Formats: sequence, structure tokens, C-alpha cells
Amino acid sequence: MITRRTTLTGIGAAGAMLAAPWVARAQGRPVEITIGHVLNERSFYHIAASKLSELVGQRTNGRVQIRVSPAAQLGNELRLIQSARTGVIDGCFVGIVSMEGTVPEYKVLSLPHLFDNNIQANRVLRSPLGARVLSRVEAHGLVAGGFGAIFERNIGTRSRPVARVEDLRGLKLRVLQTAAFVQSYQAVGVQPTPMALGEVFISLQNGVVDGADFSADIMVADRFIEVIRHYTFARFHQTPTMLIFSAAKFNAWPADVRDVIRASMGEALQAGLKFHDDFTAEAIAAMRTANLTIVDPEIGPWRAASRSSYDAILNDSGTGGRALFAEIEAGKAAAS
Repeated sequence: MITRRTTLTGIGAAGAMLAAPWVARAQGRPVEITIGHVLNERSFYHIAASKLSELVGQRTNGRVQIRVSPAAQLGNELRLIQSARTGVIDGCFVGIVSMEGTVPEYKVLSLPHLFDNNIQANRVLRSPLGARVLSRVEAHGLVAGGFGAIFERNIGTRSRPVARVEDLRGLKLRVLQTAAFVQSYQAVGVQPTPMALGEVFISLQNGVVDGADFSADIMVADRFIEVIRHYTFARFHQTPTMLIFSAAKFNAWPADVRDVIRASMGEALQAGLKFHDDFTAEAIAAMRTANLTIVDPEIGPWRAASRSSYDAILNDSGTGGRALFAEIEAGKAAAS
């Protein structure tokens, strides 16, 4: 069975095949690399990037030093992507949603209920199909390091639980700042309110929005558990993250440095994935301890209702969007 524990994609997969002899060759001038991300230090991004820094430093006897810049110190995700494309920064962890302006076909991954659940999403994207999806960044001045955690986005609300898809009608819900997410939620009667994550807590406190789409870990990491009283496993989106490098920077590093990074990638991503899994389980337990109403509905009616957004999203997903959608559907069937 294909699982996220046994299969990685991107340069990390190739790197896992390399053995230790390159360590002795990692000599020469020092190399400094910066990897940025927008989340705090208790996040998949930071754990995976820090592990990569540790491994690469050890395996080059300190010759290669990777500095991790969290909490949007180098800018938001759109700025990080542009900076990587132009060679201003070396690399970054970003959500694939932020890549949609660069790779329009990635909008397919913002189709609501594209995957039945997080397990299916991981099986499909951590496969040769996932490697092909990642490779689409190569035409845009980037090198794909691999898929990171895939965040299951559910619905948290302030004042009333959401047990049925009909309960969403008229709800003012914070969503990611992307047209596909807006279209997804409009299809089920929500009043979607695109908003940056940094604005959400006070907007919930003040009643500007009734709720938001959150992964479970963010509920705890960013203290939304203090203002959200109901959490529904709507499984609306399974949102992948990815590590990307500037192609100009990556290809300019000595070959032995590139080999070290490739060989370290799988272990670093696995460390981050274990943290993400453990933290998600802790977050769900914390919500139960805090007496939040937890709803785990039958997803069939939700999927049927959200499906009406597909044509609009696919029409906006570039020349290869519908072909990618068909490929993912075939991958789901093969992974069943």
C-alpha cells in the first residue's frame, strides 16, 4: 500500500537513492542557503526545514549552512515565490494554493472534495503522479523539493454548529484569498470572505465573520480554539504544501552540495510529516478537552453540493487543467 511514510516525490525521492560517499566530497568554499516560510516555529514548515538544515550541516561538516526564516520574515507566500523565481532567495515552503498564479493547473487541487479524505490525497500525490504534478514548476524558474504536509481544511464556527451542508447557507466564512476557494464555498451558499490569516482572530472575536476554514493544527497553533466553539470535519479541501528552490540558485551550487540536499530531503520531510500528524492528533484532542462541538458528517451530500463549482474552476485552470483533473481521477481509482 502506498503511504506518505513510504513514498516521497520531488528531488527528495531521487536523493533517497544516494549513499554516503558524497559526504567526504562536500568540501570547498562555504555555501549559505536561506529557506523562508510564513508559519510559526511550531509548524510542519519549520520542523522540516530545520531538519534539512541539521542534516545538511552534519553531512557537509558545516560547510553548507541552511538558515530558516519563519513567520513571513522574508514576505508572504506570493512574495516568497516571486523571490525564488528571480533568485532573490534560495528556497521556501509554500501552500500550493499560493502557486496558482504561477502554475494555473494547480487550481485543480483547489476543487472542493477533490479527494475523499486526507489518506486518499496522500496516496495519490505521493506517487509518480505527484512527481509529475510537482515538475510543472520547472517551467517557471523553480526546482521542486517535494510535497510537504497536506492540510485538511475543515470549518470552525463561533455561535452555531454546522451539521449539514444546508447549515452553511448565509454563513459568513473566512476563506483563503483565492478565486477557487471563493467559488467552492459560494456553491454551497456561504458568503465567502477572503482574508489573510493574520486578520482572522480579531475578525472572529468582533463578529466580522461567523467562522473560517481551518486545519485542526492551526486551531491550536494560532489559538483559534479560544474563539471557535464548533468544528466540523467538512473535508472541503485537502491542500498540499511544497518545498521549492530557485532554479538559478540550486543549479549554481556545486554538484556535491545538490547531492547532499537531495539525499537529505526525504528524511527532513518525514520528520515534518510526523510532527504534523502528531500535532493534528493533539489539536483534535485539545478541542474535545475544551468542549468544542465536534461534528463528523457524512460527506456525500457536501460533495454533491460543492460539485457545481467545478466547471468555473476548471475553466480557469489553464490549458492543462482538465487533463490534470482526469489524471487525478484515474489516480484515485488506482489508489483505491
